[in-house]
Amino acid sequence: MARRPLNRRELRAAAEAAEAMGIKDPETTSRSTRPRSESERRPKPAPTARMRVVWAVCDVGGRTVASFDYPDKAEAEALVAKLKAQGKGPHFLRSVKEPMSS
Repeated sequence: MARRPLNRRELRAAAEAAEAMGIKDPETTSRSTRPRSESERRPKPAPTARMRVVWAVCDVGGRTVASFDYPDKAEAEALVAKLKAQGKGPHFLRSVKEPMSS
């Protein structure tokens, strides 16, 4: 069942009567604008390590056999083809994110 629409005039009259009696409306209270001290501030998040994308040649178990820089995809695909031709089992290529070395 739908609610009956509120009468705005009645609500305004009730608000004015409450204001005349000195009752404060909890919705209209303002937040404190004082500056926060160092202990009250939210801490900055720790910087995360920069990541780089490399091509990883993996075996069927998902273990990385070799990794190549991102621009060297052709070399990585050549290694996958070589390992498949040698009968070393199925290998595949996937991109992996790893932390950058300084």
